[in-house]
Amino acid sequence: MKYFYFILLILLITSFFIFANLNPNIIVLDLFFLKIEGISIGFSIIFAVLFGVVISLILQLPRLLSRNSKVFDKKDENSQT
Repeated sequence: MKYFYFILLILLITSFFIFANLNPNIIVLDLFFLKIEGISIGFSIIFAVLFGVVISLILQLPRLLSRNSKVFDKKDENSQT
């Protein structure tokens, strides 16, 4: 369990590189204000996935960093007054 995240990261990176090498076709990305030429399909999909991960992490930060202010006391839950 000590090296679980390290092994998972290595497997993820190797699968990204295998995926990029299996999709070498060159495409042109036409974004709203930018045109990117000479990028392969594999790298464009990898960058899209990583961009989605970053956006989801940014959107989850307030929830992850907020403190849980609700403290439950078992005595109060079980007692009926």
